Amino acid sequence: MAEQRLVGRRLTWRLSAAGLDYQVHCYTRVTSTQDLALRASAAGAPERSLFLADVQEAGRGRQGRSWLAPSGTSVMFSVVWRPPRLDWARSSLSLAAGLAVAEGIEMSGGPRTELKWPNDCLIQGRKVAGILIEAGTGSASKSAPVVVGVGCNVAWRGLAASDRPASHATALDLEGSSLGREDVAFCLIASLDRRYRQWCAGGLGSMVEEWWRRSVWVGEQVQVRVGGRLLQGRLLGVDGEGRLRLGADGVETMISVGDLEPGEGGSVRLLPL
Repeated sequence: MAEQRLVGRRLTWRLSAAGLDYQVHCYTRVTSTQDLALRASAAGAPERSLFLADVQEAGRGRQGRSWLAPSGTSVMFSVVWRPPRLDWARSSLSLAAGLAVAEGIEMSGGPRTELKWPNDCLIQGRKVAGILIEAGTGSASKSAPVVVGVGCNVAWRGLAASDRPASHATALDLEGSSLGREDVAFCLIASLDRRYRQWCAGGLGSMVEEWWRRSVWVGEQVQVRVGGRLLQGRLLGVDGEGRLRLGADGVETMISVGDLEPGEGGSVRLLPL
């Protein structure tokens, strides 16, 4: 715990020196940084309260998937934001956060990072980072919070293949970037802060073209799992609300939630799972 307190103090100082006022809470082992941040936000924690952990025993990602990592291998944190407008789609904030994480990886010295809708960060087609956004509970005196969770794989070299959290994933050191976790965390948080301010001022529309330039499978045939359905078509883009634009036979379908995969075929149609 002493080491984590030291990391927390150093990170607080670096963020403050960069003009970023965060309350940093750093832990050795927790069930989930999301749970900590959600409880703190419900109790009135201020915006930019930040919760980091070396190990999560019950970390989670999108759609209830687990996000676990061995000690010393990843950057995992959750931050409390209190957006001024609640009518903007949370999905659009999710895409903005994905763009910020991709940029933060590169800012820290990592390689070119691409995006897979809605917010997976990929290097050479393998997932290196992900984002989870959950709505918190507001209070009479504060705006309703949003908790943004980030996980980024940093140091997997030396891990046996069986110890790596996922076979389809990668880490920064496996892609030629041996970086310190504190440096990566600082760059991710700074990048997220910048894009969050931009999102608050103008929504996703102000950065949607930058997001699209990083997208995988642009113009290619893809398939999207939406609940119990599987849709196919050509990937046309995303709109200012974060919805995926899927097209075939001159018809465009807008998708708000789903899992994107490479696919074949030219029609937007229901396929058996």
